[in-house]
Amino acid sequence: MQKIYSCAHASELEKSAKQKYAIPDFLMMENAARAMTEFFLPSASVLIVCGKGNNGGDGYALARLLQNNLNVYLAVLEEPASLEAKAQYEMCRRLGIETINNIEEFSLSLSSSDYIVDCIYGTGFHGELSEKTKKIIETLNRSRAKRIACDIPSALEFNAEYTITMGTQKLELYSDSAKSVCGSISVADLGISKEHFEEVLAPDAFLIEADDRELPLRKNRAAHKGKFGHTAVLCGDKCGAAIIAATAAMNFGSGLTSLVEKPDFTPLSVSRIPLSQFKVSPSLMISDSIPKKTSCLAIGSGFSEFSENAAETLINWFEQTPSPAVVLDAGMLTSEKTLDLLEKLNKVDNARIVITPHLSELSNMLKHCTDLPQELCQTAALAQNPEGKITIGKALNKRFPNTTVIMKSANTFIASGGEVFIITDGAQSLAKGGSGDILAGLTAALLSQGYSAKSAAITAAEHHALLSQQLGATAYDLTPEKLLYKILQ
Repeated sequence: MQKIYSCAHASELEKSAKQKYAIPDFLMMENAARAMTEFFLPSASVLIVCGKGNNGGDGYALARLLQNNLNVYLAVLEEPASLEAKAQYEMCRRLGIETINNIEEFSLSLSSSDYIVDCIYGTGFHGELSEKTKKIIETLNRSRAKRIACDIPSALEFNAEYTITMGTQKLELYSDSAKSVCGSISVADLGISKEHFEEVLAPDAFLIEADDRELPLRKNRAAHKGKFGHTAVLCGDKCGAAIIAATAAMNFGSGLTSLVEKPDFTPLSVSRIPLSQFKVSPSLMISDSIPKKTSCLAIGSGFSEFSENAAETLINWFEQTPSPAVVLDAGMLTSEKTLDLLEKLNKVDNARIVITPHLSELSNMLKHCTDLPQELCQTAALAQNPEGKITIGKALNKRFPNTTVIMKSANTFIASGGEVFIITDGAQSLAKGGSGDILAGLTAALLSQGYSAKSAAITAAEHHALLSQQLGATAYDLTPEKLLYKILQ
């Protein structure tokens, strides 16, 4: 689990480290450049495109370090402005490193380059790109060369295959738009251990990795099905979604799994196909009420809208059950009545509640949170503003202290107990109906087995993401059935 900081906080960390450990200003730039040298094959041609700030300074330092082993070309888009960048540029000039000054030379070096390094703008960039810079970046993006971004892809317009970020993970690398341009992200050592570099500030979020999962492996050789809980999935008007969720729960360790079908869960205005019309695995039980000893409910998968009857059933069960647990998904999350439901559920002692909205569902729910800035709550804003997601997640945790929020998107954010965790391993192949139902089922299975809401959410979301990687990031034929099969392997 890696710590993640906003760019502003990362700058504070760098400033503090320089002061506390007497690190000269130039040394971190040297170490940043040295870390990037490891990405290049010998005798390759490298085009380094530099802006005027310290990001450009990193590029000049890189050019100087590479000059003996590679063919290096420097494209200087603007004269260096910062003191460190000026010093690095002057060293390159005196060493005779070739500098590109006109468009003809730029086009020639671009066509012959094996690598392009984006050192135009770093974390300090704000505003809009100039038309000239925008056209240059568009040209760079069309190149067949391997594309590397220094610290962060410039203005999130440069399309990098690799992003080498400096010192620590940056929150701005984890918006939805950033995911499409950052490629593989690694952290460069700036000559000081991460423990010392990051010690003065609490992180804004944590990056979840595969080893952070707590898989429900059965190590007790005398295990009994009753030790692994009973998950009950309530059926709405689209029973197929509930079947998918229940099957995922069964496959992820739930000792028993039931489908609960009651016609009054579906509003009269919504047409409904009964469960009997579907093919259901014989390993799933079917009931018209919540079975005794149920340890977790899953409600919302296949619900077109909020069901007051399902909500009332849930509240009654919560009030009668020690340490009750529920996963709320889809249609149960898009109404103003959702907030009232969460208020009531959070009053129950030892409750474990996980809600799993995608960003549109989250935005609809937040419309009724009048205490939150509505400009942060729009779907587009949620997708592009990681700090906004953190603010909203923590606000929901404060208002509903027993609730963990899984905000599903290209990068999934999980807010639990005032902390935020980011899942980045999910592939674009998950963009299919039924994927979210599987996540709901995985989460419910873990809650049934006694996991905390936080641990269930992190393990289920990361495992779900890794399954998609195994099926192929670019696969267009991913289906819920294939994901379910992967859970079994």
